[in-house]
Amino acid sequence: MAFGFFRDKNKGPREVTCPLCQHCQQESQLAVSSYCRGCGAYLTFEKDGEIKARPQAPPDPFAHRPPQPKIEIEYKPRKEAPVTTPKKPFPAPPAETAADAVEPVPTELPKEVEPETQGETIAPLPDLTPLPTTSQEYSVPDDGSPSRYHGNEEEKSTPGSTKLETREVACFECGDTHAANIRANSTQCRSCGRLISMENREIKDAISSRIQTRGDVHIYKKGIVHSAPIQCNNLIVEGDFTGDAECSGDLILRRSGKITGKVTCKRLLVEKRAKIEFLNSVVMDECRIDGIVTGHLACRGLLALEKKATLTGNIKVGRLTVADGAKHTGQIQMGGF
Repeated sequence: MAFGFFRDKNKGPREVTCPLCQHCQQESQLAVSSYCRGCGAYLTFEKDGEIKARPQAPPDPFAHRPPQPKIEIEYKPRKEAPVTTPKKPFPAPPAETAADAVEPVPTELPKEVEPETQGETIAPLPDLTPLPTTSQEYSVPDDGSPSRYHGNEEEKSTPGSTKLETREVACFECGDTHAANIRANSTQCRSCGRLISMENREIKDAISSRIQTRGDVHIYKKGIVHSAPIQCNNLIVEGDFTGDAECSGDLILRRSGKITGKVTCKRLLVEKRAKIEFLNSVVMDECRIDGIVTGHLACRGLLALEKKATLTGNIKVGRLTVADGAKHTGQIQMGGF
């Protein structure tokens, strides 16, 4: 390996002899330094042709550190475990002497007394056949009484078993109804196969998206639903609601305001201190009013006006009850549905 700049590549190599190990090797004419291939010494080529060699010593990695004091470690021999001597067994009790020994008294069994057979009868031996195991069935006479081992039909029914609570759910697509578990979050229509949501919704802020579920929807005081239709089971309104409402259960109104959309429900409940104005048609099966209502109502069943009710508008009812103190202004049509 040579280091230098080659100015003339046409000149041939020269012979170089290491001054330390006398190893000969070829180097370029323009080489300035190289390494001996025999002993690894560093060679320097002077201008006058002299070759200087410097032996290569391995670098000392601890040369920069000050000398460390030597630490002598004393190795002590391992202590042997003490040898435990086995405990002496308890001395055996002394043997009995001939004087202390007591001869066993022979016991004679009483002789069997043969029964006198003259003028007496021998009682028969009891039946020692094994009793039937639990796997065998007992035969019980069929006399109409309840079985002792199997129980009657009333005992078979456990009192803790409860029936599955279901309610009718209508499909949003085809309108077909089927029974579904009231605790389920969703169900599937038996006719068209559409997935029907049954989750309850709580609205505590402003929304503008459509709500479609067969669960209950509760609009709190700070909840706002503008121009968004709601399809649900029961709807409780305590905030601001102005859209369409289609309820398969109850519509409970506890606020004052205007409802511009169409309302269809099974039962309409207007509670005390509520002042509602309907600007579109309202159709229900039953209705109970205990507040102030303005609008045209169509009730297929019973419409009840409570003591503090005030109804302004035309009504079409199947039955009508008016409590003392209730007021109504408008036309009344009985039947005709």
